[in-house]
Amino acid sequence: MMNLDDQIRNALSSQDAEMIGGPDDGLRIDQLVFSTFRSRNWLVTGSIVVVSFIVMGLSIWCIVRFFDSQETKDLLTYGFGFLLGMFMISFMKVWFWLEMQRIAITREVKKVELLTARLLQELNAK
Repeated sequence: MMNLDDQIRNALSSQDAEMIGGPDDGLRIDQLVFSTFRSRNWLVTGSIVVVSFIVMGLSIWCIVRFFDSQETKDLLTYGFGFLLGMFMISFMKVWFWLEMQRIAITREVKKVELLTARLLQELNAK
């Protein structure tokens, strides 16, 4: 496998090899997070972040009220509110991570498209 990788890297021009980079090259986590706010879904991403902070605040309020309550009905209500808030935050985080993954994969596909276009251009020139 490494032999094939070496052959591919040797066949690429220096510009192409520089553009592709190493297998560990890519966006850092902070760049990925901020890239979600520069995508076409920036409004949805921003609203999900705002809603998750609001739900986090409500969940904290529910857990504080849970420990202050004495009646069973109140305990169940605040406990259910806390659990519902945690589930909502978890689902929003999963969506956010999937959005970051989509952006990273799209970036890699664009690299491959660019390399394919360059290769096609070189073949047509010959």
